[in-house]
Amino acid sequence: MSGIVAEQVVVFLENRPGHLAQVTGVLAEEQINIRSVTIASAGSFGLVKLIVNRPGQACKALKRKGLSANLQEVLALVMEDRAGGLHDVLEAFARKGLNVKDACGFVEKPGERAILILEVEDLEAARRIARDTKIPLYEEEIHRL
Repeated sequence: MSGIVAEQVVVFLENRPGHLAQVTGVLAEEQINIRSVTIASAGSFGLVKLIVNRPGQACKALKRKGLSANLQEVLALVMEDRAGGLHDVLEAFARKGLNVKDACGFVEKPGERAILILEVEDLEAARRIARDTKIPLYEEEIHRL
């Protein structure tokens, strides 16, 4: 593994008006660009997961403002932007018994490639599976989009 990994910033928030805007306001003040965002709500609380250009700085800035933020290492992959592209990636992991806990994705070049960001139970096993099945990793590049 290279020393560069993909990380997402995970923020635990109370589900109230203005709390999400507080997060984005802190990042805007720090000139941190959001590349991808997912929001999951569970009753009165929620998780915001962000891929940003400078995750370490983002996490520190959010914590300075009193927000509950942490860095989480994730797997970033390149997949073909075509029908069945996602299935091919997930099938490779399923054949090896690797569980995907959470995911988000976006198209980088329509008709060519998409980026898939995965939370998995065993990150090193996922990297090995990706390499063995010729699924390109996108870990170094994810924060430079």
